[in-house]
Amino acid sequence: MQISFYKKGGKLFCCINNSGEKKCLELDTSINQFYSNYDSLIQKIERDGKDMDQSTKPVIPVTPSKILCPALNFRSHSGETGQKTPDFPYFFPKFITSLTGYNSEIIKPKSVKKLDYEGEIAAIIGKRLKDANTKESTHSIAAYAVVNDVSSRDIQNQLSEGLGKNWIMGKASDTFLPISSTVYCGDQESFNIRTHVNGEIRQNGNTDDMIFSFPEMISYISKYITLIPGDIILSGTPSGVANSGKFPFLKEGDMVKVESDGIGYLSNRVKSSD
Repeated sequence: MQISFYKKGGKLFCCINNSGEKKCLELDTSINQFYSNYDSLIQKIERDGKDMDQSTKPVIPVTPSKILCPALNFRSHSGETGQKTPDFPYFFPKFITSLTGYNSEIIKPKSVKKLDYEGEIAAIIGKRLKDANTKESTHSIAAYAVVNDVSSRDIQNQLSEGLGKNWIMGKASDTFLPISSTVYCGDQESFNIRTHVNGEIRQNGNTDDMIFSFPEMISYISKYITLIPGDIILSGTPSGVANSGKFPFLKEGDMVKVESDGIGYLSNRVKSSD
């Protein structure tokens, strides 16, 4: 089932799309609170919801306190980089200022020469979680979204002796995490990921290729960091990134589309900063 959120007249509405039938209802909770009680709220929308003016624009479907992204978490991507698969999940953060809408612009900083795409799936947390096992972690996932882990490879790969790569500056710039306007709530756990640049398919993978599953990553994180409703954990990306040498890096004017059947899509144009 696809879920989306809208604001109209200062009020927040949630819409469900089930087999082509769209129903919307005003929420008296925040978007993040929706994820902590989504089962009963979906039932209420199915019972009392009505159609909404199609001219109303959707809003970003989550406001996370934390965004955690795994490095090299797809076997195909690890293979194309020539790097050993990790022995444990390795994370870097993005921030709420990295988030941007499904049809907004990706702003390319002036200094960046190697701008890359990474089509991914994001798991949205619906429960407060600390020191959880994998079963508890599975039940903590309220929804899934499509995202693009935009990356500045030349900045990311800058090395500082004794400190490693420049992960945050290369990964967490403003607008470097476009997210779909729709999310998926349901029992499906396997998702395809397709990334297109100017209509050319660059990535075509599936979350079945993940080295560490969402429950495994969430359980690992919760040993050290408390997760709360609205937090986002990314999947990692399949092979086909520009940094592999198979495709050119992004330039101003390029249109990047990432999609996943059942969840939705995002489509963002690259714009150089002024």
